[in-house]
Order: sequence, then C-alpha cells, then structure tokens
Amino acid sequence: MKSLKSVSPAGLAVLSALAGIVLVLVLDSDSLDAIGNVFVGIGGILLIAAAQNDYLDELERTKLQNEILEKQLEYYSNRRSLPKPSV
Repeated sequence: MKSLKSVSPAGLAVLSALAGIVLVLVLDSDSLDAIGNVFVGIGGILLIAAAQNDYLDELERTKLQNEILEKQLEYYSNRRSLPKPSV
C-alpha cells in the first residue's frame, strides 16, 4: 500500500477511469451491474474501515493530549505548593 502514497489524486482518478472504460468495453450489461455492485460494496467497506481508523487515531491523540495536560497540571500544582525562596 506504500505505492499508493506516491500516486497523485489525479493519477488515481485517471487510472480508475481507464479501468472503468476497459470494463465497459469488455463486459455485457449484466456483468457490469454485478461487478459495479461488488465495487460499491467493497468501497463501502473501505470507507467504514478508514472512518474507524480515523476515529481510533483521534481517540489516541486525545488520550495523549489529556496525559500531557495532566502532567502539566501536576507540575504546576507541585510548583505552587513549594515554599517560595526568601530573598
């Protein structure tokens, strides 16, 4: 999947369009319906998986942010409770 990171969105769109045109030229209408439905189903599953991955990444990012904030609060709380040096 690392190879997909190097493909531009325009390049991927052109590749998809060419694949679609080849399928239209080669297959009959019943086969096109069946394959189209399969691709739509696969696309739906991929969208669900990507959305779940984004959600889990956001949960982890939020957890890390909360841990940082708690450490900062603890640090400043400890710092306030220290006796002030006399001058």
